[in-house]
Amino acid sequence: MTFQNWIGIAGGIALFLYGIRIMGNGIERLAGSRLKTILEKLTKNRFMGLLAGMVITGIIQSSNAVSVMTVGFVDTGLMPLENAVGVIMGANVGTTITGQLIAFNIDQFAALIAFIGVMGMTFLKKKPWNNIFYTIAGLGMLFMGMMLMKQHMMPLKDEQWFISVVTSLKNPILGILFGTLMTILLQSVSASVGILQAMAAAGAFGAHPLTIAVYLICGQNIGCTTVSVLAAVGGSKDAKRTAAIHVMFNLFACVICVLLLQIFPGVIGFIERISGTENYAQQLANANTFLKIGATLIMFPLSGLLIKLSRLIIRGEDKHAGKRLIHIPAKGFGSSAVAVMGAELECNRMYELAVTNMEHVYEAMKTKKKGDLDEIDNNEETIDFLNHEIAKALVDINRAGLGEPEARSIDRMHHVITDYERIGDHAENIAGYVAHMRENKLGLSESAMAEMDNLFPKVISIVKDAFTSMHDRSAVPLSEIERREQEIDDLVDEYKNAHITRMEQKVCSADIGMLYVEMLTDLERVGDHALNIAEAGTKR
Repeated sequence: MTFQNWIGIAGGIALFLYGIRIMGNGIERLAGSRLKTILEKLTKNRFMGLLAGMVITGIIQSSNAVSVMTVGFVDTGLMPLENAVGVIMGANVGTTITGQLIAFNIDQFAALIAFIGVMGMTFLKKKPWNNIFYTIAGLGMLFMGMMLMKQHMMPLKDEQWFISVVTSLKNPILGILFGTLMTILLQSVSASVGILQAMAAAGAFGAHPLTIAVYLICGQNIGCTTVSVLAAVGGSKDAKRTAAIHVMFNLFACVICVLLLQIFPGVIGFIERISGTENYAQQLANANTFLKIGATLIMFPLSGLLIKLSRLIIRGEDKHAGKRLIHIPAKGFGSSAVAVMGAELECNRMYELAVTNMEHVYEAMKTKKKGDLDEIDNNEETIDFLNHEIAKALVDINRAGLGEPEARSIDRMHHVITDYERIGDHAENIAGYVAHMRENKLGLSESAMAEMDNLFPKVISIVKDAFTSMHDRSAVPLSEIERREQEIDDLVDEYKNAHITRMEQKVCSADIGMLYVEMLTDLERVGDHALNIAEAGTKR
């Protein structure tokens, strides 16, 4: 082995890894938010989750991305743990497509494929064509990296030190440990298997590479679980259980494979014969595929047992949310699709707290209950916290590079969280007036209370309908929200004039008069924010 050979291997690995990344990113850009929608809608049960995991991983060529997305969905409450099991298993099967793709010997066309892709993405800027050629460029780079690795790995088969290392890897434990470490370093089981295929094609493992490589593949499948484990750190209990199930699935698959090979060593020869005795890359691709399909067939019926084991390993339930983000992962976002949906849920949570405070303060005006105003204060603190943290999270998510639909959602959320926060402020203001009236034993006149009984429900109702209109114009047209907001403005003006008349007639005292006017102003402002929320739907 010369220095140039080592440089060539390093360059080949770099080009290969970059090609996989480019190709996966290109396909994900093409699919956009549809992948998120597919994964969310097709995981209503374990079997559909299995199919969804296989299909989506086969499309984007990354089990890591699907596993992290699944952990994120469970963490945000979008997917129950029971349905996540199928997705995890399906992702493990779907990732074998990369190895099958690599096994096609089209090295002579690699440079041409890369050239077509780069030229296309350079001159065609319009989507989706730019993304299509971006993906083609990644595919070409992948094959060019494979070609470069195979070319410079040829001399390895004659190096005595390398022969000694390879021979030691025939020990299942050493082979599994080496494969695990390899994938942990590369953070991609597809890339790890691809490098093994390049080594096998170069003759680095001898005439029967499967006798060694199969244990490395087992270890690589274990190593890929570190990504989902890291994604679950800081997440909910069920998110951690999802990661634990991923680890257990691949560990059990490894144990099953090793036991099967010890009992039936002829399996290696069978795979060699059906793959082609000299087609080493295809042998490794088929071995990886058979391993994962076999493990899935065995363990999918036992998925309930895996869930029970995960609950034994990760005990207890999550504490009450309090002042923390519960839908956006604390340790990075994992994927933009999960992050955007998690941010949506946090915004919805903020909206619900604001509406709850409006309802509670209306009840507090009519009936005094122990701790009712304290609850409003606590909710307001949470609303303020969410406003600050969601705004920061939206900035971080936006940096990840989003498709057009996700970018519009981020822009809309930036607008509405301000309105939710202001509605919460107005509810707190009214709570302060109620507290002052209680301390000073003041009360609204019957006429003023009747006006509040008419206005307050209208204000709460318009906020709820504005939220609906923002998400579904057909359910509540924007024109309807505009009409009702103007109605609230007119009522406020009418009630202010009526209150002035009552003050002149001394029906209401001066002490309560200013508080009542301030309440009317706050309710009018809430109506304004409701209209802003409804108008934000045009930013979708």
